[in-house]
Amino acid sequence: MNLKKIFMALIFSLMIGLNTCAAEDEILAVAADADPWILAITRDDNGDHYFLILNHQTQQGALVPYERRLYDFYLNESPIIFIMGVVDSPRDVDEKLGEWSNNIHLLPVYALFKYSNGQVTLDSDLSSGQGLTPSHYQDRIQSPYHTKLAEIFLTQMPALHRDAESKGVTLP
Repeated sequence: MNLKKIFMALIFSLMIGLNTCAAEDEILAVAADADPWILAITRDDNGDHYFLILNHQTQQGALVPYERRLYDFYLNESPIIFIMGVVDSPRDVDEKLGEWSNNIHLLPVYALFKYSNGQVTLDSDLSSGQGLTPSHYQDRIQSPYHTKLAEIFLTQMPALHRDAESKGVTLP
């Protein structure tokens, strides 16, 4: 499946209700160490997996299509590149980054990190570029909201692993 098709499916999922996660979706594991934020891995009724980044107080967040390389990113060397589908993203300082589909901002993220003592720390500001697959990630992500979503995804991944492991969750 190509990137555009994956994100069209993602957009559809977001539009039918990030606020009320579809009843068929199964939450497999959750990292909830950054209250009120959570990072979860879910599986929909088609068997597709995705990461959910959610502020459970405001019901705002983003989805990231599941890929094993993203799940295990911190076990490998820096950097990591991923794309977040941000619901109701503000059209502000990051408006020209990534692509838009209605109120969904598809935002590519480039992050440098270190992993030590069970924790991920960021080495620099997060960056992005124009389009879904920019040739360069030279624009700093400036929106505090976008930055927070990406930080939760990155820093909470080890905790998500621990929860999945404790529940015996096996992922592709």
